[in-house]
Amino acid sequence: MPYTLFEEVSSYENLQSAWGRVRHSGLLSLSEKTRESIKAFDSVREAKLSEIMHQLQEGTFSFGTVRGAPVARPGKDPRPLVVPEIPARIVQRSILDTLQRQDSISAFVNRPRSFGGLPKKSRADAIRCACEAVAAGATYYVNSDIRGFFTQILRQEVLQTVHQLLPDDSLTTLLDEATSIEISNVSEIEDYIHLFPEYDEGVAQGCCLSPLFGNIYMHNFDEIMNSQDVFTIRYIDDFLILGPDRRTTEAAFGRARRLLARLNLGAYLPADGSGKASEGSVKRGFDFLGCTVTPNVVQPSRSARSHLLERIKGKLNVAARQLFRGSGGLAGQYEASLVETLSLISRMIHAWTEQYKFCNPTNAFYSVDAKVDRLIGHYLKTFFKRYRKSRSTPEERRRMLGVWLAIDGSRDPILTCAKPQKHESLNKASLHG
Repeated sequence: MPYTLFEEVSSYENLQSAWGRVRHSGLLSLSEKTRESIKAFDSVREAKLSEIMHQLQEGTFSFGTVRGAPVARPGKDPRPLVVPEIPARIVQRSILDTLQRQDSISAFVNRPRSFGGLPKKSRADAIRCACEAVAAGATYYVNSDIRGFFTQILRQEVLQTVHQLLPDDSLTTLLDEATSIEISNVSEIEDYIHLFPEYDEGVAQGCCLSPLFGNIYMHNFDEIMNSQDVFTIRYIDDFLILGPDRRTTEAAFGRARRLLARLNLGAYLPADGSGKASEGSVKRGFDFLGCTVTPNVVQPSRSARSHLLERIKGKLNVAARQLFRGSGGLAGQYEASLVETLSLISRMIHAWTEQYKFCNPTNAFYSVDAKVDRLIGHYLKTFFKRYRKSRSTPEERRRMLGVWLAIDGSRDPILTCAKPQKHESLNKASLHG
């Protein structure tokens, strides 16, 4: 009997590789809860992966429900992310890895000017392609977002295309189950539930298979738009058209809108006031994928820098407010501490700079650093003012700093003390600096 795709997906080796990817991304999360859940799973990974493998092979594996997590965005509807459980993420990743190894799938989605959600292609590659178009003589641009992209994809249509491309049908049921969702916290997000996909229409942001489905769905768009005398660069739901003159470029944008309409999709217009589309002369520069591109210069866009600074300011403000109120037990106190707060800000900045390491001018980064310094300075002033005037115990002040107390460790003594022990108070220690 031939080795089927399902057997590949459900093999221990493939699941182990998938877990490695899930683990890596989870440990980079800014959410302490996410990082802790990843570490907990990792401590028993062999048993858990074996359990998932047997459930798949026996036909008892369930993807379960997902948690809807609308992510606020300035001036936009929240991004409707979903958070699957770790076993579901592992199997979804195993499916994705298997599909991406199929030559038929790879040839179908790997268009020269499509970049998002594809192996060995990055946002930097998309920006580089735009720079090459400018160097080749493009003088005018139009860029736009596709409205509600993931929620408008006809999922069953994509599933049918996938099955036609695969050498066997062993993944038919599993792939359907992996890309359909049941939200567990509907009552908590009822104001935003309309932003999430339905059964037949739409795929979920937060599922690793969704970008692949998007690229399969946009196959004809990519083919037709790049058969003309313009560059059409697409990164998931963002696309940029670069042409030799205004008339040709605007005509190509009209063609793009007609092609999108056939797919039950639509694009924002430069003049609609949404701020999600623009057009103009290349010499004046253009924003694409969080970057501002002008001849010979690529740098983080003003909005990208502002968004980072607003996130940092928000995190510092929350931490400062927690200095004046209870923070929910020992775990909460340590999480809101000086060390943890600064560590979180450091991770945010490091992750952001990694996203823009292909940019060439440094002035933008110096500007960000100067503004971050002012935000941190204001937070530290608030922190130490509270710390020095606090009527808290020395133990509580140590927790404010984020330096672990020996007495806060978990206890599982093998002997019981015959009589209470006397403890030296931390009052004798110099915790005030």
